[in-house]
Amino acid sequence: MRKILGLAFILALVATPALAQKVTIDYSHEFDFKSVKTFQYVTFEESKVANPLMAERVVNRVREALTKGGLQEVTENPDIYVTCHGTTEERTSYNTTSFGYGGYWGGWYGWGGGMGTTTINAYDYTEGTLILDASDAAEKKLVWRGSG
Repeated sequence: MRKILGLAFILALVATPALAQKVTIDYSHEFDFKSVKTFQYVTFEESKVANPLMAERVVNRVREALTKGGLQEVTENPDIYVTCHGTTEERTSYNTTSFGYGGYWGGWYGWGGGMGTTTINAYDYTEGTLILDASDAAEKKLVWRGSG
């Protein structure tokens, strides 16, 4: 079950346009993942991703991966609840390029000089985090979380 959830999370991340990402996975070591046979995908108001097109792709990938992993999606009485949360933050990256040359003429008390230029470019981008949670339906507690 942990492998299935991990696969679902990685597939969900593939659906996102981010290429460089840090993925972390944590789970309850006491929970019996082998007993999980069914899941229900749930959406909470606070877990809605801002881009509904991206959210739909991620949810479809998660459902597809869990189903291919052997779990059955149900509408009531699941073994686990699965949900996604997404956040975004605007960031700026700076790139500095310098070019120059210098010179020195005339021995001990000589004259020195040179020229140089520096260009700084700012690039704005959106950084997003996707969190996939699985909760034990009976105990109503988190048993698995992946983020990237």
